[in-house]
Amino acid sequence: MSAHPNLGSALAAAQAELANPACDRQNSHFGQPYATLQSVMATIRPVLGKHGLAIVMFPMFLREKEGDPLIALLDVKLLHASGESLSWSVKFPVPDSNIQKAGGIVTYLRRYVACGIAGVAGEVDDDAEAVVAPTRKGAPNGR
Repeated sequence: MSAHPNLGSALAAAQAELANPACDRQNSHFGQPYATLQSVMATIRPVLGKHGLAIVMFPMFLREKEGDPLIALLDVKLLHASGESLSWSVKFPVPDSNIQKAGGIVTYLRRYVACGIAGVAGEVDDDAEAVVAPTRKGAPNGR
């Protein structure tokens, strides 16, 4: 028996109703369309709410110890009206400890976490072609 039967059944019902969010922006590096955090949340929030579900994400920035690089930390909670909940944390190093980069990383993490919880795709799946193609032998920049 699941430790979260109400949350699990509500999430399954919500996911059955959800469609992928609209891809409302284009990636400047690879030209691939993707759904912004705004598009993702506008798509999933009403359906999750209809089923008594809410996602809460708390961004934080920390250093493990003095002199360490900055870490972007996202505490995530999936809540159900019954009181059942799941929680976890995602952390990611911030290049150059730059606060603007930290904000971008948190937005990126929020978008991916929200899509993952809702079971939707927030971007066109090119089967990693944009990442793999440049490393192929004979490709520009390849080996």
